[in-house]
Amino acid sequence: MTSAASSDRDRVVRPKRLRHLSEAMRCETAFRLILSECLEEVATNHEALSSGDPAALHQTRIALTRLKAAIAFYGPMVADTEWTRLKSELKWLSAYLSATRDLDVAIDNSKGLPEERMLQTARTDAFEALKEALQSDRYWQWFDGMWDWVGSGPWTTRQNRRAAQRRAVPVSVFHARRLARWHGKLCQKSRGLQGMGKNKRHRVRLASKRLRYAIEFSEGGLPPDEYASWRTVLKQLRKGQQLLGELNDDEVRRKLFESVDARAHERKAKHQRVHERKRKSRLLRRAAAVYRKISS
Repeated sequence: MTSAASSDRDRVVRPKRLRHLSEAMRCETAFRLILSECLEEVATNHEALSSGDPAALHQTRIALTRLKAAIAFYGPMVADTEWTRLKSELKWLSAYLSATRDLDVAIDNSKGLPEERMLQTARTDAFEALKEALQSDRYWQWFDGMWDWVGSGPWTTRQNRRAAQRRAVPVSVFHARRLARWHGKLCQKSRGLQGMGKNKRHRVRLASKRLRYAIEFSEGGLPPDEYASWRTVLKQLRKGQQLLGELNDDEVRRKLFESVDARAHERKAKHQRVHERKRKSRLLRRAAAVYRKISS
């Protein structure tokens, strides 16, 4: 066991605090609050995640997705060489988290079916790899590096006028402008959803997640009447994300099952394949209707 892993239990989890955004708050302050909340969520779930708890795994992935959404949302204000390095390390960690989480979802959708046992075995192997990553020096260096970057990374000390202006922009101004831009891009990406291939559909799903989280952490930072209109969009985004998530889960489950049993597709009954096609068509039709409402 590494020294970092052995001191795992001795690490102090930063206390979780309520995040209060205000309309006049500077963007740099809002960014630190949002990122701190995400990192605190990761820390809070670390022990349960290391013990194999699927719920802790799910919450950790959500926290990291929110973290990436916030960094993308604030874009040029925070982009620097240190984030480029930390982003690469986050990609390394996310690969382990995703592999285990995908198997958890596939297992939940395979209860009582022949493939459940094979997926359980694959999940055990995936979790062992994840646990090793979570106990490694590499993980803790990334985690501590994230905290250092949020508080005093290169983005915080840029002296040129444009960088200083970006940090000082009031939340109400920046969030209103940025949300409108992200919403417009999602409307463009979601056109023709029913006829899209899985890669384009996946990009719509990711853009939906980012906009959803951006709206959620904008609460308090926009005037109440303005935020009320975004709540309507948020409601539809959650519906759309759920439908596209079900489609993604179906696809992931199929790939996972075929990876552990290469003959799965050959044995699959014709009526089962027809059922899957009908389900996909139905989910896409419902999702397309939701995204038309988002775009209206």
